Amino acid sequence: MFHTQTTVIHVHGRIIKRTVSYNPKFSFHIDPETIQFFQMAIEVCDANMTYVEDHLDEAGGAFLPGGHWCPWDSKPTRELKG
Repeated sequence: MFHTQTTVIHVHGRIIKRTVSYNPKFSFHIDPETIQFFQMAIEVCDANMTYVEDHLDEAGGAFLPGGHWCPWDSKPTRELKG
């Protein structure tokens, strides 16, 4: 019997508190220069998009220290051309 293993990859980066055309419903985005991928990360940088939007004024302090965001529910779907 063959077994397949799927590697779960998530997106990590520093947030910029500014709306961009490809993310119009939110007041922030990930700085393209800081994007990295991960399989596991510490909980302090995990939050879903709605929570980040609702607490954006707190981001960079105790919430998402240094602006680092690693949403565990993220997944790459396509590459955006710059």
